[in-house]
Amino acid sequence: HSGNLPGTYYVSPSFRGEDPDATHLNQFYHVECELLGDMDTAMHIAEGYVAHLTNAMLKKHSNIILNSAGTLSHVKDLLEKLEGGTPLPRVTLDKAIPMMPSTDCLEWVQDGQPQFGRKLTRKGERVLIEKYGGAVWLTEMDHLGVAFYQAYVEGSGRRKAKASDLLLGLGETLGLGERHSNPEMVQEALRHHAVPEESYKWYINMRQVIPLLTSGWGMGTERYLCWLLQHNDIRDIHIIPRMKARKYMP
Repeated sequence: HSGNLPGTYYVSPSFRGEDPDATHLNQFYHVECELLGDMDTAMHIAEGYVAHLTNAMLKKHSNIILNSAGTLSHVKDLLEKLEGGTPLPRVTLDKAIPMMPSTDCLEWVQDGQPQFGRKLTRKGERVLIEKYGGAVWLTEMDHLGVAFYQAYVEGSGRRKAKASDLLLGLGETLGLGERHSNPEMVQEALRHHAVPEESYKWYINMRQVIPLLTSGWGMGTERYLCWLLQHNDIRDIHIIPRMKARKYMP
């Protein structure tokens, strides 16, 4: 805890096995937050964080933003939305899918395996961003398409997850979810996702010791900067390049 803030916050590098492309880095920086409360609480705090960060960027770095983006209108528009007292628009995956104009806006989470559910492609995310005026939460993903530790949406028959993605700029910029609050739900989700319980005994034990309702989110800093600078390739954003299969001198 820092300064009596109710949660744990950090900025650190994250490492992924995926290949880098215009919207992915295999090594990137994450702002992450784990806090007490449900998904709505986490979404409110995430919106407040993005507003605070964007305000600071506008005040301190407006010349850099203007030189790169050619405008400040996207920054001012988002701040107007975030500071207007109304949460950003939210749309469930099931409601978003019929809005898609073409089949290349959707794909299976696991290619050729419909049981894992569907997700929007980057094109689909951009369609939604444009439809909702620059920023929108995509919510209630297919549960088998997300991590096991996300809570189930009540009444969905374990089909939907209490998970949300903030779509901005390139697409998903901040990912968020409510967690299972007790060990029984964690174990049920592990079985549902066919993940060996042995690997997560520590997590089950944590929920046994103190059952808690918690939620968390992570924002990719380079994706946020792509939106801020209105740039379309994340590979130009990282400070120190760390691409797979390439050597970099220190």
